[in-house]
Parts: sequence; C-alpha cells; structure tokens
Amino acid sequence: MLKKILGVSLCAALFFATALAALAQNGAGPDNALLPYGQSVTLAPNAAQWFRFQVGGKKADATAFLDAASADGLRLAVYTPQQVDAWRDGGALHALGMGSPQRQHTLGWFGSFNQAGTYYVVAYNDTGAPMDVRVTVQGDSVTTLPAPTATPNIDPLMTPTPRGQGIAGKLAFTDATGGDIYIANGDGTNLQRITFGMDPQWNHAGTQLTFARQGPVPGIYVINADGSDERLLYQTNEPRAPIWSADDSEIIFGYQGATKGGGERCFGNRCFTLPETVEWRLGAVNVADGAYHDVRTSESAITPSVAPDGTIVYSDGNIGLMKTTSTGAPQPEPFIGDLRITSPTYNPLRLMSPVVSPDGSQIIYMVKQQPTWQIAQAAMDGGNQRLLTRDNPLALAHPSAVAPQWSPDGKQILFLSDRNGRWEFFTMNADGSNVQQVLKNITDQIEIRYDYQAGRMMSWAK
Repeated sequence: MLKKILGVSLCAALFFATALAALAQNGAGPDNALLPYGQSVTLAPNAAQWFRFQVGGKKADATAFLDAASADGLRLAVYTPQQVDAWRDGGALHALGMGSPQRQHTLGWFGSFNQAGTYYVVAYNDTGAPMDVRVTVQGDSVTTLPAPTATPNIDPLMTPTPRGQGIAGKLAFTDATGGDIYIANGDGTNLQRITFGMDPQWNHAGTQLTFARQGPVPGIYVINADGSDERLLYQTNEPRAPIWSADDSEIIFGYQGATKGGGERCFGNRCFTLPETVEWRLGAVNVADGAYHDVRTSESAITPSVAPDGTIVYSDGNIGLMKTTSTGAPQPEPFIGDLRITSPTYNPLRLMSPVVSPDGSQIIYMVKQQPTWQIAQAAMDGGNQRLLTRDNPLALAHPSAVAPQWSPDGKQILFLSDRNGRWEFFTMNADGSNVQQVLKNITDQIEIRYDYQAGRMMSWAK
C-alpha cells in the first residue's frame, strides 16, 4: 500500500513539475506571449514576462498598468511590432515607452498607436526573488481577451455548415489590416508568422509574397515564401492591395493621391467648412529594378486585380467596377454596377474587392446586401451576375461572407464568414455549391478581425 501511495505521489510530483515547466515557458517571448487582462502571474527572478495585445485602428489610445506589492526591481516596457521584428533580426530591443509610478498602480504607461496590429508589453523582474504581478492593457481599440470559441449556430433557419479539413496548396493571411502576416500549409500545419502589414498576395509561382505596410516606412514590400529577404520595393503614401501582374514582373497597387476641396466658404456673416475629398489611384512598380509608373484610372481606384491578358479590374467607390491596363487608358464606363445617379444605368448596389479568376473568364466580388456583405460572381464582360452567398432575411443572425479569393485552379473560392460568431475560413465551389468550413485549427489559435475596408485578408497558392 505504501509503495502504491509513494508511486501516486511521485507521479503527481512529476506532473506538477512538468506543469510548472510548461507555465514557466509560457510568455517567455513574443511568440508565446500571454494576454494582459489582469491575471496574476509569478515573475521569476531576473526574468521577463511577455504579453501581447491587438490594436484595431489608427491613432488608438491605450494604457498599460503593472500592479505588484512594490515597484522595487520591476520595469514595464511597451514594444511595437517593428521593434520586435528588428530584435528578432539581431538588433537591439528598443521600447516605445516605459512605465512610471502611478497613484493607483505600481507602474503605468499612456500612449497611442499609429497603426493597427499586434503590440507587446513586457514586465521585467530585476531582483533575485520571484514577484507576483498583474498586467492590464486597456483602450477603445485594444483587444486583450482570449478569442471566444465558435460554436455551431442554433438558428433553425440557418443550415449548419459542414466542416472540411483544409485546402490544396498553401495559405498566406493576415489577422487584421496592418496586423501580423502568417503562412501555413493547406491543412493548417507549419503555421508561421513571417512579418506584419496588410493585403498579402502570393506571386503565381508561390515563391514570394507582396504586401503593403502603412508605417513606419509606408510602401509596397516583397518577401520570400520562407520569410527571408524582406525588402521595400516602392515607398508611397497609404499603400493598399498590391497584386502581381500576369507574368509576375510588376506589382500593381493602390495608393492615396491628392486631396481636393476643403477650406471655408462664407455668405455674409455665415461661414461653412467644405468637405475634403481624397483621390485614390493605382500605380505599378517593376519587381526587378523598382521602376514606377502611373496606371491611368478614374479618381477613386482601389483593390486592383489582374487578368491573364493584362486587363486590370478595380473598384471605384463612387462608380462601380472598372477596367484599365497597366499602360493604357481606362474604360470610361463601369462594367458592373453604376453609382452615378444621373446615369441611365444607375444601380445603387455597393461593390468592392473584385478578383479575376485564374483563367480570366470570371470575376468574384463583394456586394452589399443589407445588413450584410455577400459574394457575387459575373463573367469578365459583366454579364451573368449572380449571388454565390446570400442572407436569409428571416433568420435570427445575419452573417456576412467577405474577402473572396480564387483557388489556383479556379475551381474553388476561399472566403471569410462570421456565421459561427467570429471570422473563420470557408470554401465553396466556383458555382457557390459545397460550402465548407476549413482551417479551424488556425482560427482556433488566431483571432481574425475584418474591418469592411476592402482588405485582402488571404491568398491561396499551389
């Protein structure tokens, strides 16, 4: 009996030691950082505890607090994604800011962030004894709570979506506009964070990614599929949605152009402030030498997509879906939709994010179906327009389907939907049939945030 008790005790001790070791490793660096929602954590002597949090937009204010029995030997530092990336590459780790003593907290930091993304706060214990601390980060655009586990909907008017395994090929995606960019195998394995930015897109060979970054150095970037050799290809203001040309020699992208209007107009003693309008244009940059040239478009051109014959399809938020080429003149009329009230072809539907099929015969795009966004398809000439996903107006919930991308062979479409309560990956056949949830092993680990700003959240390569 004594041997049995000793055996059980020994097993319990070994289990407890193993659990402690696992806990000690959790939060030891940025790759396994904890979430700072105020839980009590024991800081080992002369050690650091990393925490991560998501910022959802530009100019987001945040506060970070550390609470402990004493401030002696404790430090609190806040780091940007860029600072952490530079440190990963062998540089020094420079902090955005350091905590200072506060009246109601041991240490505190107040600041704002210019870009959305994943940021880090680190608690340091410079003493020779363990310290119990609590770290909290708060802010209107700050997310620190664990992502909720999505459960199948129980709405009787919604058909549950079957669950598939993955996709054939490989995936690149971002967790938010301006957030972390990841790559993974089609079954969700070998998940790796490779950089940060927005709108990642594979080249046709699947060997490189292009993406946009709006700070600290805004521009169009390229990076190898393994995360190596990241380089700034072209610096520009507010870049968006880079896409490879048909032969991968150029990257076409959107950027913020001139600001028009504004100012003040007075009639007698009454003055009015006039609204400003911002132009959005397309540009093209040569991948080999960085040479740039304008792409002629209408005045509100975003989210370009390139057909095999070189035709560029883009969205104009004031008109509809338009066409141009890298060096030619744009077509004067929209070929899908028309938001011009005075036009005889006026169509009030809002459209965005067009994507040309690999063979150039079809286009998928998002269409506003109040209160949701859904995915539609049309022929390249604008004919045969039809919805692939749709909202049920009688249902209790009204999920959207957004950010569509073609499979490399053009037989399937990958998209995001919040039908389970948060954004997850789904696939369907090119005709809208056989909808399946895929890659749940990724979205169970990483929370995806979609902001309805026409972001290209993922890309699918062979």
